[in-house]
Amino acid sequence: MLVRRTGLATAVRHTVARRRASILLYHDPSLDVLERHLDYLAPRYNFVRLGDLVDAITRDDWVSLPPRALVLTFDDGHRGNVELRDLFVRYGVRPTIYICSQIVATNRHYWFLETDDPEPYKPLSNNDRLAALEDLGFGPTKEYAEAHALQIREIDQLKDAVDFAAHSRFHPILTACSDHECANEIEQSRVEVEALVDQSCPDFSYPNGDYGSRELALVQGAHYRSARTVDLGWNDATTDPFALKILGTSDTASVNRLAADLTGVSGYLARLKVGSFRGKHRPALRPRSEPRAASSQAPP
Repeated sequence: MLVRRTGLATAVRHTVARRRASILLYHDPSLDVLERHLDYLAPRYNFVRLGDLVDAITRDDWVSLPPRALVLTFDDGHRGNVELRDLFVRYGVRPTIYICSQIVATNRHYWFLETDDPEPYKPLSNNDRLAALEDLGFGPTKEYAEAHALQIREIDQLKDAVDFAAHSRFHPILTACSDHECANEIEQSRVEVEALVDQSCPDFSYPNGDYGSRELALVQGAHYRSARTVDLGWNDATTDPFALKILGTSDTASVNRLAADLTGVSGYLARLKVGSFRGKHRPALRPRSEPRAASSQAPP
């Protein structure tokens, strides 16, 4: 509430955000929450597709974007996303949903929803994480009675209202994977998403936001055109398209909290608490030392 009353949200929107593009990240918001968010956003921002933002960066044509451009993204491919379709159409927004290609269209579960606290599992090597989860009865290919993720018919229902993109196969911590595991998760995810949605899949987002030079190189080598991180900030003509930044918000955020998140202040303070002074996400496991990606633009 304080951010809106002081006019900070308005000031940031008309200065910092005016000639930059904001990306919001959701996972599985309810219909009511997202409707309140879109009602707040629609008169204040101009919704653009992820592809419009990436084209503006790669073609060096930033003037093609409207002022206060905003991209909506959703991670994982939760089944509840299908309920949001009519909202997307009503508000004229075409979001990108990054889906896990071996979890959607199955009754498999997201591993991080099978434990009360997934954080202790994230710094483990991929093999150790899977072994620890197996002790809880979880298996990455186990089929459950209820699906966590979008089913084929629901993907088909959404295809005319959203763009689908890749979010790995099983949602591991990529920096905790072996070279072979990491490459497979990145490269095969694109192939599998394209087969599922029968459309090109040129975009990727890093599971849990964890990436390093190895992951950047592999994404570019798999011929994606962009990758989204959870690093905090706005995007402009100098942003590396393989390290797109976000202004994240919560699936349950009030409109006041959403306004605060769009200023970047709340996100920066959260990063500061864990020792990140530039708003970058701190990986769960330190990335391996690998050759730097062959990008003409340095990551932020």
